[in-house]
Amino acid sequence: MKDADGNERRRHVGVQLGEKAKLRKWEAEEKLRKIIAAASKGIPRGNGVTLAWFTRERFLPMCDPQWAPSTHETNLYNIERHILPALGEVPLSELEKFNCQVFLNNLAKLGFSFTVVDHCRTMLKAILEEALDADLIGKNPARKLVNPDMPEPDKQVLPKKQARQLIESLEFRDRLIVMIAAFCAMRPGEIFGLRWSSWHSDHFQIEGTAWRGTLRPNKAKTKQSKAPVTIPDVLFPALKMWREQNAGAGAGDLMFPSEAGTPMRPENWLRRRVKPFATAAGITVAVNFQVMRRTFATNAQGHGNPKDVQTHLRHTDIGTTLNEYTQSIPESVRKLVNAVTDEVVGKSAAELWPQLATPRVQ
Repeated sequence: MKDADGNERRRHVGVQLGEKAKLRKWEAEEKLRKIIAAASKGIPRGNGVTLAWFTRERFLPMCDPQWAPSTHETNLYNIERHILPALGEVPLSELEKFNCQVFLNNLAKLGFSFTVVDHCRTMLKAILEEALDADLIGKNPARKLVNPDMPEPDKQVLPKKQARQLIESLEFRDRLIVMIAAFCAMRPGEIFGLRWSSWHSDHFQIEGTAWRGTLRPNKAKTKQSKAPVTIPDVLFPALKMWREQNAGAGAGDLMFPSEAGTPMRPENWLRRRVKPFATAAGITVAVNFQVMRRTFATNAQGHGNPKDVQTHLRHTDIGTTLNEYTQSIPESVRKLVNAVTDEVVGKSAAELWPQLATPRVQ
């Protein structure tokens, strides 16, 4: 607030939200937001602070250190390339849901992918949520934004026959890496960050990750990512053979180093060691690590409950496992529908519809 002399003063206002025993936390937060919005109506909130200033001077210094390098690169690109050029000079106090939604709609009209639009929506919401926590705005105008109607990315999976063809076409080391990716469902940074000390008989323990040829000890995508990774039995003999072939490597050495001894870059390995064989084998799906993780989640249906799949993929949120990775299988759906129908009806089609066997009068 500004006093009579025009000097900025912080004014604290206490309000009664209700009895603690009768009011849930989210209800209290929502009630407080409405009170702040009502009290701030007509007042130039944020003292003219623009979205660009708040993002660069407050949001990024606070949040950027928590992001992995790949996340930092994506988030910073979307902020500097899309969000700030469109909305950066708008004062926080004047930013409305309308501005934010039109911004997303325009991105879609310009032909940007669903992924880019969704990332911008998520990042804008996060920035304004921090501004809300800093009491610079009364409510988050990006809280209820929706993605425009546009094609979502094709979440492909590798058909089982093609997966077998790919595995059988690769050389020993590359086959082992592909099978770790496909059945241990590990991320590329985790695989190329594996050291011999990471292998514990029947599971891998994530001790670090690799990014762009650099090992990042003790780093993982999330805390959940550091959970043990179960190794299928069929890989045990191959891992033992690979260890014998690398008997001179120490416990701290990489399991799959490049020729220079540094972590391999996933994109280079895919381009040089996998895609040529995939093309020769007639594989129709663009093989990458995301496809292999998604294929495992999809094929896991019927072999365990969703919690088991979430545990193996090491997702923090089971919604990610079910909505982003597990794709429906038409044959599985038909099997499910027939099983439920047969269990309830308890009769064959001939028994249920005897009139079908009655000869028709010509």
